[in-house]
Amino acid sequence: MSSTFKRIEYMCTYCGKKETRSPSMGRPQPGKCPRKNGDKPHSWVINKRLG
Repeated sequence: MSSTFKRIEYMCTYCGKKETRSPSMGRPQPGKCPRKNGDKPHSWVINKRLG
């Protein structure tokens, strides 16, 4: 089974924001999560592996 993927969809576990990126780009920048108190960052996890 091949483990090469063309795109990876990341999702923030707190607010549900999604970003699709190529594997070579790595995780998205943290930014500010609107659901967390203060200026805390998004918590990115891999949601889907596409293609």
